[in-house]
Amino acid sequence: MTIGVLWEFFEYGVDKVMKYDMQKDNIINNISSVALNEKGENIPVIIDNIESTTIYYQENSTQKEEHINGYLDIGLNDTMEDLLVNFIGASTFSIFGYLYIKNREKYKLVEGLIPKSKE
Repeated sequence: MTIGVLWEFFEYGVDKVMKYDMQKDNIINNISSVALNEKGENIPVIIDNIESTTIYYQENSTQKEEHINGYLDIGLNDTMEDLLVNFIGASTFSIFGYLYIKNREKYKLVEGLIPKSKE
């Protein structure tokens, strides 16, 4: 898990400093956000079936706009998918490690995965 977290820090840093897209932006069609609640309550507003979004920006002192079919997710889904895969891997190896420690003679496969020191 720690290596996965460090990788996500690396992706984020490269995206911010070098302006890459390692965290893979995605076009999505629904969002839920408490920031859209007009009453200021901590209750999310859910917006489904987003058909398009317009992004306004400046380029060389010229106002420009970009239309996309949906809403631009800026990498959160990619980050969470990566961390979920890291969690599954860490959990799997933890279970194998626990079973090996408790009953070494049954789990010889795990023994082959454990590095041994050369003495």
